[in-house]
Amino acid sequence: MSWNRSPLAELLGIEHPIIQAPMAGASNAVLAAAVSNAGGLGGFGGTDTSPEDLRAVIRDIRRRTSKPFIVNLYVGKAEPYVAPSRSEEALMAALQPAHIALEAGDPPGSLDLLARADEQFAVAIEERVPVFSSHFGLPAPSIVDALKANGTRVISTATTVEEAIQLVAAGADAVIAQGSEAGGHRGTFSSEPERAQIGTLALVPQIADAVSVPVIAAGGIMDGRGIAAAIMLGASGVQMGTAFVTCPETGANSAYVRRLLSADAGDAGMTDAVSGRPMRVLRNRLVDLLEQNRAHRIDFPEQLSMTRNLRKAAFARNDDEFLPLWAGQGAPLARALPAASLMKSLIAETERLLGYDESAALALAAL
Repeated sequence: MSWNRSPLAELLGIEHPIIQAPMAGASNAVLAAAVSNAGGLGGFGGTDTSPEDLRAVIRDIRRRTSKPFIVNLYVGKAEPYVAPSRSEEALMAALQPAHIALEAGDPPGSLDLLARADEQFAVAIEERVPVFSSHFGLPAPSIVDALKANGTRVISTATTVEEAIQLVAAGADAVIAQGSEAGGHRGTFSSEPERAQIGTLALVPQIADAVSVPVIAAGGIMDGRGIAAAIMLGASGVQMGTAFVTCPETGANSAYVRRLLSADAGDAGMTDAVSGRPMRVLRNRLVDLLEQNRAHRIDFPEQLSMTRNLRKAAFARNDDEFLPLWAGQGAPLARALPAASLMKSLIAETERLLGYDESAALALAAL
């Protein structure tokens, strides 16, 4: 069996076990369909999308491709939303000058960005999405059961071996092993953040040894070298986010893409000041401002909601200084290629590296 006919590829019904990470804000129907049509699994991150718009995007993807795709949603926190606090008032005051500079109006109060999660999950069930993934754990068992009753494959993110074991016990069909190199939010949901900063190289084989379902490597993978390495470590496939943000089909802001293409090693750092949870981003004035006022940081996702008007104004102005620039540590390897061309390159690069002795590579991956 060759690398592209792995258990993950068979589970998801795709030609090549390459998943375009369903990134909220950077993914859209065009990118998702392009990746799926090229043999991978295109994705859409719907956390920031209203239930009505989520349904429209899912149907748009289906108009563009007959192949499988993945939809991702965040799992809401168990604690109830807390009313505004003195920290929120102080944060609003700190953000006021930036709002004036970008003509974004007054800083808004906080809100729960995950309040629509149940409605979004209902859309995913009603639309019978082929593959569903979640961040911050799996949704309620009733939701997982309803998805699976539709034939939907359900996967989720783990940042430790313990989390991977919990996900499989809760019904995950595959586990994303998210190394600390990955861009965007850490998927940590039951481990202490400081204990969940494990690199992809160390995390993937440990999770592969601990669970019986396919493991998807994520974090720092940008080309065929990373894919081949992940396969050799025991992964059944990969999920790549930063690599696809720079495709012309992206939903990301053009200034964000330019900044990503000029990033240097070490530019993508970890912070919890932007959203209230650890995430890897390129440093800019937004990050600096929020870290300077970290004493006033409130919980996730309310912290992220405090900058919603500022981010909207920055997007309209192509101002990369006040956008959250999600990026993994592999950002300097990003290529500005159409999704189909990038997929073709990834497949060819991987086959060159694994094709010399496929049986040996697969034997090593099975150890």
